[in-house]
Amino acid sequence: MLRPGGRLLVSFHIGSEVRHLDQWWGHAVDVDFHFFEPPVIAETLERAGFRTEMRLERMSYPGEAETGRAYLLARRRP
Repeated sequence: MLRPGGRLLVSFHIGSEVRHLDQWWGHAVDVDFHFFEPPVIAETLERAGFRTEMRLERMSYPGEAETGRAYLLARRRP
């Protein structure tokens, strides 16, 4: 639940792929990572009653998975 005018921060990896891992940091896992395009997420937020106020995209830092990241700050409409 988010009050009218409340803010929401969404972060995600940029792309349209799904990456599957069976091993992660030396442990057996079964996990899928879904990547998204920023305009698609912004449009989805708009349809859900939010207005995007800020958008930031960056490339990976050393030691991170080599993917782009996106951050969207949105405000719930009154």
